[in-house]
Amino acid sequence: MRSVLRSALLFSFALPLAACDEKKETPPTPQAAAVAPAMPAPAAPTVPAAKPGDGVLKGTVTLTGKPPEMTDLNRGADPFCAKDHMKDEEVVVGKGGELANVIVRVVGAPAMAPPDGEVELNQDQCMYRPRVVTLVAGQTLKIKNSDKTLHNIHTYKGTSTIFNVAQVPNTPPIEKKFTEAGMLMKVKCDVHQWMIGYAWVQNNPLFAVTGKDGAFEVKGIPDGTWDVEAWHERFGMQRGKITVAGSKPVEWKPVFSITPAP
Repeated sequence: MRSVLRSALLFSFALPLAACDEKKETPPTPQAAAVAPAMPAPAAPTVPAAKPGDGVLKGTVTLTGKPPEMTDLNRGADPFCAKDHMKDEEVVVGKGGELANVIVRVVGAPAMAPPDGEVELNQDQCMYRPRVVTLVAGQTLKIKNSDKTLHNIHTYKGTSTIFNVAQVPNTPPIEKKFTEAGMLMKVKCDVHQWMIGYAWVQNNPLFAVTGKDGAFEVKGIPDGTWDVEAWHERFGMQRGKITVAGSKPVEWKPVFSITPAP
């Protein structure tokens, strides 16, 4: 009888506990927080290239004083190059002092689109032809080897190498583009040490290189007052200032001087 009463009491005590267990709720599964879609980064503003103006800068670069004598090049190490007798072409000057291979440029003009076409630098008779070239940032420099011998195009900005590529005869031209404006590259051949040239890159085509007559012409200059520069690999820089208004040509005649030794 006692065991029956004990069982009844235990059963009656367990019922409320079971009822409490039945009322317990499973905690909700946490939901992942909604992630807003990433906004695309704002596009960099596009600065349209300026349009060329109507201005023209013309002139002649001259050298005063006795020009240095250019020495014969020792080209005997390469039988192909030795066939042609050549002098150093660091200073090419006419009878009237006309100075060749001078870069004349407008300083500080706005960026303009590169012109159509490529700028060609040829290796001919184991010399760079032309010795000095100019190109607009984004324009292609096409380097050819017209000789029947190996050349090596090693370009420098200051003392740092830009590129260094060998070019064997009868191979396609090497093509390069440059985006840095205001860069002067020295071009050398590691095989033929006398081979030296220069390439100037800027962000508009407002430049020219003088020929053997020392003459130059820069077209497309916008109206305004501009600084101008004339650079030669040996004689350095001459600077001036011009004012352009409309299509009337403006003249500038830079003069490099050689001071006689005392």
